[in-house]
Amino acid sequence: MGFGRKTTYYSTPVWEFNLPTGWSCPFAKECLVKVDRSSGKQVNSSNAYKCYAAGAERFPGVRESRWNNFEQAKLGVLPDLPKRANAVRIHSSGDFFSQAYFDLWLDYVRKYPETTFWAFTKSVRYWVKRLDVMPSNLIMTASVGGGEDHLIEQYNLRYAIVVPTPEKALELGLPIDDNDDHARVDNGSFALVDNNA
Repeated sequence: MGFGRKTTYYSTPVWEFNLPTGWSCPFAKECLVKVDRSSGKQVNSSNAYKCYAAGAERFPGVRESRWNNFEQAKLGVLPDLPKRANAVRIHSSGDFFSQAYFDLWLDYVRKYPETTFWAFTKSVRYWVKRLDVMPSNLIMTASVGGGEDHLIEQYNLRYAIVVPTPEKALELGLPIDDNDDHARVDNGSFALVDNNA
């Protein structure tokens, strides 16, 4: 169980905490993919674009790590923050699966005020219930394409939308984030280009 350090994709090294795709995503819709823990077989229920994070679960070690994290998280346990971790992506795979789990992260983030945390979520209801108590070092982004998209507009939340081409992002007037540099600062909504398009 724990964090993984990633030095590719991001502009600086980032620690990630991941859960199994689909199984921990109660409001996923357009991107829903579940990977069987034992076999690694994918069940693709997506109807717009495939969850990019599901591909890594073809590796047994990745699946086991994510499932171990999931089991501990359901018990209310998160790992210690690695030393010198100053940038943490919560869920490059998975999502906030309950209000209690979202609140667990809020308490965790408050313990490390010098560290920047960020997360995308389709579990918008859990975020909305805590808008007035969000720690300043946690940057949230609503992920368009889930079962609670109506809350994004209702609460004027910053969001990310997956688009098929860079031209579509330009048409929407949104900058493209290709390394999480937009995601980790609170600077408005943005687009992500579908890697599988």
